[in-house]
Amino acid sequence: MNNIRVGISSIVLSLLISGCATNVIEEFAQDKGYDQLYLRGVFSWWEADEQYKLQEIADQVYATRIDLIADGQPYDFKFADENWTPGLNCGYASNSNIVVKVGSRNRANCESTDNNFIFTPTETGTFEFSIDFSGFGSPRVSVRKVD
Repeated sequence: MNNIRVGISSIVLSLLISGCATNVIEEFAQDKGYDQLYLRGVFSWWEADEQYKLQEIADQVYATRIDLIADGQPYDFKFADENWTPGLNCGYASNSNIVVKVGSRNRANCESTDNNFIFTPTETGTFEFSIDFSGFGSPRVSVRKVD
C-alpha cells in the first residue's frame, strides 16, 4: 500500500513540477528581456526600429521579417535591445564576423559588442531573421527566405 502511495505521489509531484517548469522558463525569457529585442543592422542604420522588433514565434524563439534586395552587397546585423544592454546585444560568438547562409544555424554571443553577422541574399525577397534561446548553450541565429 505504501508503494502505491509513493508512486501516486511521485506522479503528482512530476506533473506539478513540469507545469511549474514551463512557467519558470516563460518568466526567465521575459526577465531576460528577449521580448524587447530588435533586428538591428545597416538596413535600419543600426537603430531600434519598431518594424524590426522581434516577435516570439515559438517557445523562446524570436523573429522578424525584412525585405532585402540581392544586389551583391552584404547586410551586417545583430540582435539587440533599444539600449545595447550587455546580455541583450547578440552578435556572432567569435572574435570575427560571420557570413550567414540561408538555413544555417549560427551561434550567437549576447555579450558581444563588436561582432556582427553578415548576410548577402542571393535573390531579392522577404527573409525571416530569428534567434533561438531554447536549449542549452549559445542562442542560435538563422535566416530563411519566406517568399
